[in-house]
Amino acid sequence: MNDNPKVFISYSHQDAVYENKVLEFTNKLRSEGIDANVDLYEEAPSEGWPRWMENQIRESDYVLVLCSKSYYDKFYSDTKGKGVTWEVSIIYQCLYDTNAETKKFIPVFFEAGEEQYIPTPIKSFTYYNVGTSEGYNKLYWRLRGVNKTEKPPLGKLRPLPEKQRKTMFFSTPIDYDKWNAAQWRGMLYLFFPNNEYSPILGFLFHNYEAGKTIFEEWKKTANGGYADDFIKIDFIEPPFPKDCWVNKEKDRNYGNGYFVHLGANIDASAKRGIESGITQDEMLLATISRYQWMNESKNRNIFKQLVKSGCGYEIMPVGIKNKSKPISQENLILDDKLTIKMKEVCFTPAMSLTENDICGCVLNNPYID
Repeated sequence: MNDNPKVFISYSHQDAVYENKVLEFTNKLRSEGIDANVDLYEEAPSEGWPRWMENQIRESDYVLVLCSKSYYDKFYSDTKGKGVTWEVSIIYQCLYDTNAETKKFIPVFFEAGEEQYIPTPIKSFTYYNVGTSEGYNKLYWRLRGVNKTEKPPLGKLRPLPEKQRKTMFFSTPIDYDKWNAAQWRGMLYLFFPNNEYSPILGFLFHNYEAGKTIFEEWKKTANGGYADDFIKIDFIEPPFPKDCWVNKEKDRNYGNGYFVHLGANIDASAKRGIESGITQDEMLLATISRYQWMNESKNRNIFKQLVKSGCGYEIMPVGIKNKSKPISQENLILDDKLTIKMKEVCFTPAMSLTENDICGCVLNNPYID
């Protein structure tokens, strides 16, 4: 704000005595360096009174609302004075635009007891009885932006108490860039006649070549064994909590389906961290996971029954040869050389998830920050 704050005075026309008090008040402010303005200085503004008043209110640093019974009555009457009507509308709009959080409007009055005539929209604001020297001086210094009591300079912050150091141990089977490139689109189930072989859980990728590199790395890590040591797959099963976002989404079949969540085996990851020399109290485990929604089908229950019988299963990448054609066995890219053995999969009821469960992230609407 500049050294000469711009101030507009809003008041209700009553009689010559009151208007003289308003003029004297305004003149005093101007004589002491406050760029105060009031309609009494104008005879007939070229832009017309409504536009003139609007410009004054919007361009001023402060608007002093001179509260009186006449102002209050006109403020709430169906037959308001024309000037008050227009100014009230602008004041209301400014308060609305700022959610009533503004220092622009300041209630003032000339006589003790007139604080009862402060209009409701600005009743909570600090007010001043400018008919007294104390009230006028307080207002003056506020307009100047000078505080009565200066803040002392800031001292030095206390040193933080020593905290136990944490070592971040990052573990995830997800390569962020490669998964973004692969564009995981869903799951496919492959079953064999008479259950001659373990069922296969296929990860359908829009970009098969990118998905293929993910599985090649996993297969190398598994080294011919099971991948459960670094991969954990969860099926989050319905029903979902009543207020869960999927129940309201058409694209999520209104909750008639399930999530497949892929992440790190946290217990195994923590064990590796401890084996590397990090104590459990010092460890801060970080991970990245991915999940995919699947509409309900009988294949999930078949897969669940087979895995629970102890047969194990395998995972593999799946692609589509011709994306313009429907998904069919003939139109799928399958490579049994990329299958990876898994022992376990968790079937978790959505209703049992808590904020401490990593796969509980599926209950949070990803479209809301």
